[in-house]
Amino acid sequence: MSSNTGELRHVMLGSIFKPEVLLGPARDISITCHASATGRGKLHGSPECRALRSAASVIQFAIAFGEAVEQLCTHCRWALFPDSPILPLGAAVNDVDSLTIWLDRGPEDEDDIEAERDAAIALSTGDYPPHTHDIRDADEEDNGAGYDEEWERYDRARDIRYGRHSHWRRLHSYLIRSNQAVADYPFLAPWAEGLQSRLTAVLDAERRAFAALVQPARLLEAAAVRVLPTPQFSGDPGFAGLGAEAEKTFRRAWCEWSRRATWSWQRLEDHDLLVYSVVSDAFGRRRKGKPEAHTAFRQLTADWIRQAREEADRPAAAP
Repeated sequence: MSSNTGELRHVMLGSIFKPEVLLGPARDISITCHASATGRGKLHGSPECRALRSAASVIQFAIAFGEAVEQLCTHCRWALFPDSPILPLGAAVNDVDSLTIWLDRGPEDEDDIEAERDAAIALSTGDYPPHTHDIRDADEEDNGAGYDEEWERYDRARDIRYGRHSHWRRLHSYLIRSNQAVADYPFLAPWAEGLQSRLTAVLDAERRAFAALVQPARLLEAAAVRVLPTPQFSGDPGFAGLGAEAEKTFRRAWCEWSRRATWSWQRLEDHDLLVYSVVSDAFGRRRKGKPEAHTAFRQLTADWIRQAREEADRPAAAP
């Protein structure tokens, strides 16, 4: 028995440990149980369990965990010392058993499938409706409802992609935790392998669903931005309005743009607004020279995009 005199932990052993879960050395640990004096029925963690209320008398006894596990009440809590080996083993078992949440789920309905198809079509042109950065002409103003509807379509598409990506990452984190549990308790492997194998198949399906919403060319361009040399500041006349802040703004614009572009699956053009914000922040309330600076930085961004695409199109070097 543990010598730890700290606060006891109350654990629902019967809901955590199933008969098919191997217990390793924990099977020989003694636990205290309560049961009907007749010897029939479940083993309980407390004599107050409502399942024992009809028993004429209740007995308390110690029993090896491995012998008791098949008969444990699923509603009772057992009081364990904080250093009991059963506690970390139970956490590991939970990390593996949680995989079942994502298995045997029903198929997606037709509306969801159609929404993903439309999202893939929309996102193949970019993350936003084409020409959204241009001033709308009179016809577009007259057709405001159609314009807003197109924006909503792309909003939905981005939400669907974000949801797929988040779910994929979530599944991956569950699998990683289960792998760590098995690494800590190798005797769990025979039970865990089936669940992990099935989740791996689900994970791959999620990966493919997410990949359908991302354009490979965008990922290549993002990777290309990473290897571009840091641009050198030059005295472009368009920077004049920034005065002494010109070089600092130039550096910040590059750092912000390249950082975002490197970790994005969007078109490189979709990061223009970030540079626009950097320049606007540098001017503050000042107006003089601001339009010229925005024009100069738009040209700079266009040059960075061109260089990235040239790098992305460069043939791979032979190994």
